[in-house]
Amino acid sequence: MAPSQSDDLVLVDTPVEGARVISFNRAEKRNALSQSLISTFLKQLGEASIDSSVRVIIVTGSKSCFSAGADIKEISDLDAAEAGKRRYLEDLCLGIKAVKKPVLAAIEGIALGGGFEVALMCDMIFASRNSRLGLPETTIGVIPGAGGTQRLTNTLGKYKAMEMILLGRSITASEARSNGLVSELFDDGTVLDNTIVIAEKLANSSQEALSLAKQAICGADDLGRNDDLERRLYYTSFGTADKREGISAFLEKRKPRWARASGQRVSEAPRAVRRSPSNTDFLKEVLVLPRTIGRAALGKEIARPRV
Repeated sequence: MAPSQSDDLVLVDTPVEGARVISFNRAEKRNALSQSLISTFLKQLGEASIDSSVRVIIVTGSKSCFSAGADIKEISDLDAAEAGKRRYLEDLCLGIKAVKKPVLAAIEGIALGGGFEVALMCDMIFASRNSRLGLPETTIGVIPGAGGTQRLTNTLGKYKAMEMILLGRSITASEARSNGLVSELFDDGTVLDNTIVIAEKLANSSQEALSLAKQAICGADDLGRNDDLERRLYYTSFGTADKREGISAFLEKRKPRWARASGQRVSEAPRAVRRSPSNTDFLKEVLVLPRTIGRAALGKEIARPRV
């Protein structure tokens, strides 16, 4: 089947029997996940899911970028109430979750934010050696909202997830591979071709066995997640001053000026500075008392008459 277009946002191809490739096709915006792209993607995903001739689905991007994440201009207009009312990104999460067939992610270049979350929702991830993966949402004043906090913690553990999400750090494909996130690494420009080979192998396997195995594994994974909590907190973050500042700073290509809890900006100097106890003061308090007690005890021991 030759590649077909759907509003130019998604490309669909069937390169080998049984394998459907769905490609994000918004390269000029680094495959940012606009609502139009998400809707088109879900339509194609749903069709592949019910097509009996399709046994494996591959999700990919362009040669240089899987997806940079959410469309920042779109979410700049969303506040907490509107995000919650629209259940923003819930359709994407539920749409991928509903697929019973194996879904493989083939990543070239970057997979960040919502783009990385799409990959995490897939059943296996294959990446180029120079790919980078991450969830940098906190750097623009929001949090991951499509399962990223939950799936990353399940896979990497609390502390690595904290490092990546709180600091907004991305990791290399090699690091992702060593931590169990990526199934296999391939040379740049060859990921899709190699993933198709793996998909063809899966397509020739027992479909019932694969579906049941996927259901069992996903069931175990679900036990360690609280997606509803994440989504509520995600929508809450859309109502904060930091979200407005972070998005504005991103669009204006400048550093954000985060608000302090008191409402001050980070760039403002505090009006009064009260000296707080230093580490040295604390150590003195901890060490002096035992030393005094020790001396008193020693004096008593020395003064005690011998029997």
